[in-house]
Amino acid sequence: MRYEAAGKQIICSHCGGDTFAKDYRLLNTKGASFFNFDWANRDAIILVCHDCSHIEWFYEEPEDYQG
Repeated sequence: MRYEAAGKQIICSHCGGDTFAKDYRLLNTKGASFFNFDWANRDAIILVCHDCSHIEWFYEEPEDYQG
């Protein structure tokens, strides 16, 4: 799948590929982990390049590329 963020197509910063698998990862904080409140942390969106497996991280959800 192809994605865009801030109006620009997302391109892999390692190989220049433009297709990715999307997944989510928890952004742990020390305080929440200490008190076993990891569930309260935000998720980050990761895009894994189909060509080289490099991971691009995003705080806001990328949109499907319309170009």
